[in-house]
Amino acid sequence: MNRFRALLIAVVVLALVGAGIWSLVNYAGLQASLLWTAIIGAAAWAIRSNIEQKREHQKLLAERKREHYLQFLEFLAKFIGTTGSPEAAKGVPNVAPGSPAVPLEELRMWSLRLTLIGSDEVVRAWNRARLGGVTEQGQGDNFQVLRNWGRLWLAMRKDCGHLDTKLNVADVLASFVNDIEQNRASIDD
Repeated sequence: MNRFRALLIAVVVLALVGAGIWSLVNYAGLQASLLWTAIIGAAAWAIRSNIEQKREHQKLLAERKREHYLQFLEFLAKFIGTTGSPEAAKGVPNVAPGSPAVPLEELRMWSLRLTLIGSDEVVRAWNRARLGGVTEQGQGDNFQVLRNWGRLWLAMRKDCGHLDTKLNVADVLASFVNDIEQNRASIDD
C-alpha cells in the first residue's frame, strides 16, 4: 500500500510540474530550453547528492565493520592456545583448562553489535561458530568447530571487501592452528 501511495504522489507531482512548465512556456513566453536545463540540472544535483550520501554511509559502515571484526579477532586471540603449545612456553597469554572463563558479557555485546553491522552471511556464520561443532547425534566434532570458525573469518573477510578471495577455511585458520596442514583435508569444505 505504501508503494502505491508513493507512486501516486510521484505521478501527481510530475503532472503538476509538467502543467507548470507548459503554462510558463505558453503564457509567460519563457524559453523551453532554459526550463529544461534548470530541471535537468536540479535532478542531476539531487541524484548526485543521494549517491554521494549513500557512498559516505557505505564507507563509514565498512570502516565500522573492520574495527568491529578486528576487535573480535583480538579478543579471540587472547583465548587461543593450549598449555603445551610453543606460545605458552614463550609466555604468550592463553586460555587453557583452569584459566579464567571467557567474559560472556563482552561476547554478548559483540554479538549484538554484529547483528547491526554484519552482513547476513557473517551473522549466520557467527551463529554456527557460536554453537560449536556438535553433530546431529549430539557428539562433538573438533573439525566442525574449526570449520565453523574458519567460515566466520572468511565471511568477515568478504564483508570487508575481499569478495573474490581465493582463501579457504584452512588458509585463514593457519595463523592460529599450527598443525593445520596435517588436518587440511578434514577441515576444508
